[in-house]
Amino acid sequence: MATVCYINVYQGYIDRGATVSSMPCEHYEVDEEQIKVGEPLPKFKCSNPVVTAYDGQQLTLELRGKTFTIKVGQEVEIDSTSYEVGMGVHSSKRYCVKLISKELIYKGDWQFADTIMQKLAGPIGDGEVWYPGGDHFKGTFHLSYACISGPAYAADGRYDFADGSWIERAWIHTSKDREPQWWGLHGVFRIRRPKLHPDYPSFDTPDSIAMFLHGGKRYGFELFLGEKPWVREWYAGDRIVRYSAPDELFQYEVVDFELDETSRVDCTTLRLTLRDGNKVYRIEQQGGRYVANQYDNYIYEPSTHATVELPNGDILEHYGDDVRDFKPYDGYVDVYCAKTGMSRKEHWKQGQLTDDQEWQRDSRSSTKVTLPDPTGIGDELEAYVWKDGHIEYQYKEWVYDGEVRNNRPDGQGVLVGDRRHGNRRYEGIFINGVFVSDEEQFDGEIKLHVKSGHKSWSVYSDGEWEYHEEDFVAKRGRLNFDGFWGYEITSIKPECIIIEYYDKKYELRPDKPLRLSKEIEGREYSDGCVYDGDDYSLELTWQQ
Repeated sequence: MATVCYINVYQGYIDRGATVSSMPCEHYEVDEEQIKVGEPLPKFKCSNPVVTAYDGQQLTLELRGKTFTIKVGQEVEIDSTSYEVGMGVHSSKRYCVKLISKELIYKGDWQFADTIMQKLAGPIGDGEVWYPGGDHFKGTFHLSYACISGPAYAADGRYDFADGSWIERAWIHTSKDREPQWWGLHGVFRIRRPKLHPDYPSFDTPDSIAMFLHGGKRYGFELFLGEKPWVREWYAGDRIVRYSAPDELFQYEVVDFELDETSRVDCTTLRLTLRDGNKVYRIEQQGGRYVANQYDNYIYEPSTHATVELPNGDILEHYGDDVRDFKPYDGYVDVYCAKTGMSRKEHWKQGQLTDDQEWQRDSRSSTKVTLPDPTGIGDELEAYVWKDGHIEYQYKEWVYDGEVRNNRPDGQGVLVGDRRHGNRRYEGIFINGVFVSDEEQFDGEIKLHVKSGHKSWSVYSDGEWEYHEEDFVAKRGRLNFDGFWGYEITSIKPECIIIEYYDKKYELRPDKPLRLSKEIEGREYSDGCVYDGDDYSLELTWQQ
């Protein structure tokens, strides 16, 4: 088993015999090729512990007649020094050795199942992970079921970093393959750090909020919650360093921040307002768990989402890892252009645009209002109105282009319905948000008599017709009779009423009743033959 040996030095303070603080201050790495039995352990500055045994999984050291055994994943104190700094307080240094495997180690239950519909092979239940870099995770693993290409996994528990800091409630994303890059933190978390003695604040590092994904690498902005908050930017685990002068580091000013750890279960939202001179950036980083299987509320998968609002009003939305230097960099980014009010999805590779979608209207550049049904019938609908006279009603059920007054159709325009409305098109005059006609509006009242019929049938029975009759006043809009829900009255004139269904038009005149029929098939046999169905009839008569 390939391993690496870490020598960690911790700076601490002892007050009247009790250790009151401890924090990492030095770190050295010793490759296993440098570990020689019978020779001192390299890079151990305080003293010279001798290696007496090493087998790849366990290291044995001897110092001043004492024997120390370090197993993979363990950290053992080998030596220490101290000196008095005054008032009974001593400064101390502890020299520790930690043995880490270069390969990821998982200990816990493992589930296997491979069927036509499911491929389930991965960690399940309580388990622990030791990472090559010295990090450690202990928690409960969840398995996402019914994934035909292989399962996705998530686990929640405590995550300890090699430097002594930790996350109390972390989510990690794993895979069925024990590859370190996929067994890491995924989400936005508060990182806790050891607190030192209050008399020595220079050694204190404040807690921070950071975003991790893709195997636990940091992305985006990490907010340090000191007396004066400050940020550090990361991309793929590497710190992004900028200089305002050749020898002067640049740092964004934190104008404001909001930390939300309660409104969503197991999810943290960090909102930042940063300033660079007269440029102001607003960033939202959000991550935690989400339900990965609608049939089992106890199976989760972590996710992240980030939004960056640029000084010119443009907005970049992505899954947390696709933007650096406030620009799309690598992956899929949703781009909103404030100047045009349009948005599109773009794909970037190493800072170069490789593919993009067509620009689409974006609701962020519109006004949201409640308008009457533009056909003149039905309930009010939510609508988005653009300055150029474009209106989209409720999930694009209707789309209008034309003259607008007071954020509603008024004047000449065109209204087009979606498939549920048979892609129906109204073109002509709209008054106060409602279509009136392409000709002079008919102000009279026409009464119609309707006789509707229905029968259910099957291969074993023909069924019996049932009829219903009633009178009603003709109004523009859907008929709403059983079996004829998509039929609409689109024009009412003294001598003719027009009824449309998709691309078909039917005329109803005073001297000629309109008879319609409809068959709706039900179940089918395996050979395609229909097992049952429903027949509908409709007869409309103009009343004198």
